[in-house]
Amino acid sequence: VTLEAKTDPLDVAELAAIVKQLSDEAFLDRAARLRSYLQLDDTDQLTMLASAAVDACESFEELTTRWGKQRDMVVFTAHPTFLMSKQMRELLGDIACSDKPTKAQTAELTSLAHAPDKPLTLPYEHDAVLDAIDHASDAVSRFHGSLIKAAKDKFPAEWQNFVPRSLCTASWVGYDMDGRNDIGWHDVIRHRLIEKHRRLSWYRHRATNISGAAELVARLEASETHTAKAVALFTGDMDDPKSFTLAANFLSDDAPEKITDLEEIDDLIKKLLKQSEGKTALAVASLRADMASFGLGAGEVHFRLNANQIRNAARDALKLENDVDLFSRSVLDEVQKLIEGVEPVDVNFAALALEKASASRLFIAMAQFVKHIDATQPIRLLIAECENPVTVLSALYIARKFGVEKHVDICPLFETGDALDRARRILDVLFQQTTYQKYVNQRGRVAIQAGFSDAGRFMGQIPAGLAIERLQGHLAGYMEKNGLGHLDAIIFNTHGESMGRGHDQRSIMDRQLYALSPWARRQFSDRNIDLIHETSFQGGDGYLLFSNAQMSSASLAGILSAHLAAAKSPRQDLFYEDISTSLDFYRTVKKSQEDLFADQAYHTTLTTIGLALLPVTGSRKAKRQFERRTDEDASLRKIRAIPHNAILQQMGYLANIVGGVGGALAVEPTYFSQLEETSERFSRLMSLVAKARKLSEMKVLIAYMKLFDGSFWATRPLSGQEDHLEKPCADLANRLAKDNRYFSALQLAARLRSDSIALDKSLTKMGLLPDFNGTPPPLDMLHAIRIALIQHLFILAATLPRFSPQAGISREDVMELIFHLEVPQAVSLLRQTFPIDAPKVTDFKLKEKATYPSSNAPIYEQIHQDFIEPLRETHKQIQLITTGIAHYYNAVG
Repeated sequence: VTLEAKTDPLDVAELAAIVKQLSDEAFLDRAARLRSYLQLDDTDQLTMLASAAVDACESFEELTTRWGKQRDMVVFTAHPTFLMSKQMRELLGDIACSDKPTKAQTAELTSLAHAPDKPLTLPYEHDAVLDAIDHASDAVSRFHGSLIKAAKDKFPAEWQNFVPRSLCTASWVGYDMDGRNDIGWHDVIRHRLIEKHRRLSWYRHRATNISGAAELVARLEASETHTAKAVALFTGDMDDPKSFTLAANFLSDDAPEKITDLEEIDDLIKKLLKQSEGKTALAVASLRADMASFGLGAGEVHFRLNANQIRNAARDALKLENDVDLFSRSVLDEVQKLIEGVEPVDVNFAALALEKASASRLFIAMAQFVKHIDATQPIRLLIAECENPVTVLSALYIARKFGVEKHVDICPLFETGDALDRARRILDVLFQQTTYQKYVNQRGRVAIQAGFSDAGRFMGQIPAGLAIERLQGHLAGYMEKNGLGHLDAIIFNTHGESMGRGHDQRSIMDRQLYALSPWARRQFSDRNIDLIHETSFQGGDGYLLFSNAQMSSASLAGILSAHLAAAKSPRQDLFYEDISTSLDFYRTVKKSQEDLFADQAYHTTLTTIGLALLPVTGSRKAKRQFERRTDEDASLRKIRAIPHNAILQQMGYLANIVGGVGGALAVEPTYFSQLEETSERFSRLMSLVAKARKLSEMKVLIAYMKLFDGSFWATRPLSGQEDHLEKPCADLANRLAKDNRYFSALQLAARLRSDSIALDKSLTKMGLLPDFNGTPPPLDMLHAIRIALIQHLFILAATLPRFSPQAGISREDVMELIFHLEVPQAVSLLRQTFPIDAPKVTDFKLKEKATYPSSNAPIYEQIHQDFIEPLRETHKQIQLITTGIAHYYNAVG
C-alpha cells in the first residue's frame, strides 16, 4: 500500500479513505492466498481425480465398493461468520479464480464497503446456504458423472449398475437450536419444504435436457408445484387457526402429486436408462446418482440440541434424581427398560404446535418430515454438551416414542473439556448397551461429532486438536471391542474456517488431514471399519469456498484427495511412537491454556471492548440466548467460541493458539526441531502455530488497553500542540485513574511474553519463522488507525455537555457505554436526551395567545452535529476496520 505522507491532522473522513485502501489491499491478498489454498488453475481437478479413481480399480466390484458408498460429507453450518456481504464474497471467489483482478473487478471492489449485509436474518442465512449447496451439488454431479463415464469405458457390460455416492451434502441452517430460542416449529417445516422445492427444481432442470424424459419431467414438475404451494401455505401466519389448518391439511393429504421418496422416480429413471444410449444414457445415470446423493432436499438435515434439552424432555419418564450416577448399571438398565417398553404415539401438526418441550417438538417435526416431506433421507440429531451415555439413550427413548428411531442418527457431540476427558468411558459404556446396539445395527452406522470450537476456547486449539484425534481413535477401538465394527463409522468434525481449527494449512487437502489425521484414519482401515468423514463449512467464510463452479470443484477435489494422501502417508511417525514426549507436550500446552482461561486478567482484557469491535455477523447471537443478564463481572464463558476467537484476532494476539506452546517446546528445542522435520502430524501442528504467531503482536493488545490508563490521558496534551484537549484529557485521566483494565492487560502480557519469546526461538530453529520482523505493516496500520479512532471516541465522550439524568440515564452512564464501545446504545440514549424531532410551538395553530415557550426554543441541532453524528460515524469506521483485519486471517473467528 502506498500512502501519501501528510503532517497535518487527519479527520475521520480522510482516515476512512485510508482504511478503505488498506482493506482493499488485504482483500486482494486474501484472494491470492485462497487461490493457492485451493490450487486454483485451469486444470479440471475433478475429472482427473475421477479417471485416476476408476483406473485404480481392478474390478467392477472394487469400483462399487470404493466409490458406490459415501466417504465424505460437506456440512454447511450457520455460525456467525457473515462479515462480508454476498456481493463481496462472490467477488472474492471470482478474483481468486483469476491470475489477477480485471479492471471491472477492481472497480467493483472500490465501490464495495467491507461490511456485512443487513439485516442478517435466518432467512438470509438459509438462502445463502442453499446457494452454496447448489454449487456443491453441481460439483458433486460433475464428479459422479465423470466417474460414470470412466466406468462406462472400463466396464462396458456392467457400468449401468454403478451408482456413485462418494460425497454428499448436509445442512443445519435453520435446524440448529442449541442456545437459541428464535426458531419455531413452522420455521423448521418451511425450511425443509423450501429445500425440497429447490431440489426438485434442480432435478427437473437436469431432466429437461435429457432426450425422451418427458414423463420424468412431468412427474418432477407436478411434485415441484405441489411443494411450492406447501411452502406458500407454511409461510403464512401459523398462529392463525384457519391458516394453520389449511397448511397442515394440504401437506398431510395424500395428493397424487405429492412424493415422499424417490422410489417411483427411480423406476422411471431405470426404465429410461434401459432405453437410452450414448451421452443420453450417461446423463440419465448421472441424474440417478444425484438423487441417491441428495434425496428430496439439500442433503441430510442436521438438528442440534443441548443435552439438557434432551434430558428435560425425558425427565418425567426417566424420573432421574439430580445426583444420580448416569454411568451406573441400575440407571442404564432402567432407561433401557423404558426404551423397550415405550409404545409409539401418533402425531399431527397440532401436536407439533402444542408441544412445549423443545426436544419433543423436534422429534415430532422429524415424524412429520418422514410422513409428509421425505421418508428416505437420514436425519441427524447432534447433542451438544453430551457428557454421559444416558443422554444418548434418552434421545433414543424420545425417538422411539415418536416413531422415528429408524430414520434418525443420534450423534453425541464431544466438545467441552469434560466431554473429551470422559469420551473414552462414554463410548465404551454406551456401546455395551443392548438397546443401543439394536438401534445402530438397524441404522447401519454409528455417529459422533467432534467439536473444535468450545474445546479450542477452554483448553486451547492445539490440545483440542490432539484430544479430538485421540477421541477418533477411541471410536474405532470401542466399535471393534463391542462388536460394532461391521457398521459405518461417522465422524463429523466441526472445525470450520478458523485458523485455530486447522483451516490455515497449505491446502484444503491438508485441512482435511489436520481434522482427521492419517493416523486416525488408519485406526478404522486397520480394523476394516468403513469411515465417513464429515466436514464443516461455517457461515459466510465457509460458503465462500463454494461461491462459484471452479471453487466448488477445487474444494471437493481437495476433500476427496485427502483419502489418497492419507493412504500414502508413512505408517511410522515419531510423534505417535514417542508417546511420553507427545503426552508431555499435550499436557504442558493444555495446562497453560486452562490456566490462561481461568485468569481474570484474560477475561477482563478481552471483554472490555472485544465484542464491541465485532459487527453483527449472523442471526445467532454472540451470547447464548438462554443465559440471564446479570451484573456479575464479564466472562468469556458467556461468549460463543467464534466471537471469542474473533476478539483475539481483532486485538492482535492469538493467545488460544500460540499460548503455552513456547514453554512446551523449550524443554527439548533440538528434539522438537527434528520432530517437525520428520513427523507429518507435528509438522502440521507447528505450521498452524507459526502462521498464528506471524499474525500476533503483544504490543497491539497492550496499545488497545493503554486507552484505559489514566496516566496516558494525563500526559497526552504535554506537547502543547493540543490545548483544546487539555480539559477532556484531564477528565479522562481522573475517571480512569483507578481503572484496573490496563493493568489487567499488563498482567496478561507478563503471563504470555516469556512463552512468546521461547516460541520464537523454537520456530526460528525449525525454519518456520525466517526473518520475522513482526506483523505485516498494513495490518499494524489498521490497528493504529482504529486505536486513534477509539481515542477520538473517548475525547468526544469527555466533551459531552452535561445534562440532568433522564429516565435513569446520566452523562456518566453514556460515557461508560462509550468506554466499552457500545456506541449505538449511547447514540440512541443521546438522541432521546437531545431530540431534534420534538414538537415545536409553531406546530400548533391555537387561538389562545401565549408568550411561553418561545417559538425559537433550542432543539439541539448543534449537539447532534458536534457530538452525536461524529460518535456514530467514528464507530462505523471502527467496525469497518474489523473486516480489513479479518482478511489477514482468511476468516472471522
